[in-house]
Amino acid sequence: METQAIPPVQVHHEPVDHEVWRHLYRQQTDLMPLAAPPSYLEGLDRLGLPADHVPDLDEVNKRSGAISGWTFVAVDGLVKGADFFDMLANRRFPVTSRMRKPEELRFSELPDLFHDLYGHGPFLAHERTARLYQEFGRVGLRCAEHVDDLALLQGIMWTTLEAGLIRTPDGLRALGGAILSSADEIRQSLDPACPVEPFDPEVVRVTTFDILQLQKRYFVVEDLEQIEAALAGLGAMAAEGDRS
Repeated sequence: METQAIPPVQVHHEPVDHEVWRHLYRQQTDLMPLAAPPSYLEGLDRLGLPADHVPDLDEVNKRSGAISGWTFVAVDGLVKGADFFDMLANRRFPVTSRMRKPEELRFSELPDLFHDLYGHGPFLAHERTARLYQEFGRVGLRCAEHVDDLALLQGIMWTTLEAGLIRTPDGLRALGGAILSSADEIRQSLDPACPVEPFDPEVVRVTTFDILQLQKRYFVVEDLEQIEAALAGLGAMAAEGDRS
């Protein structure tokens, strides 16, 4: 499957964007000790995102490149399909160039720069999760021409790296970038009264999700090995389909 390279866009941020970043950084960082798993907290410290202004991607990339070989690429909107997975497979992570509006401080329907950099970036500065993101890209390329396999992969990604939870010795923590970048999603998903379900690819296969609102279902992995095993199984199925 050949993909077309996604060129980076030029980014200019207004003063209001920097103010939104400052507010979001303070808001989310105050929540992280009880919301994020150790891998995220370690990555956040290593990545060194600024607290008082929208980061300069060149500066972020100097650090992330030295840490894990990942680079962040500013794009307009969502990168979809094989192009997206090709970027992940090559340790290039697309980040939406826009910042959310001031009225979206607690929850943004669409991904923005804060969601992509703050929600996902720290995982790319931690070796174990950096490899996991790359493996999603590799398996995605194998599944790109198999509609059912690709749909399942996207469901697995949504219920783990976007809106998933993970069990830690200190209790449930958010694994998904959509949760970690949203105060309302943290509050809802980690509320002891919130119902959660064990992660099961076969359940994910028949579940639909609305990515534009707070989630109604959350899945919990016991460890990262569960996700790695699901990817390995899906990659094997896609390979069998290629041979048939």
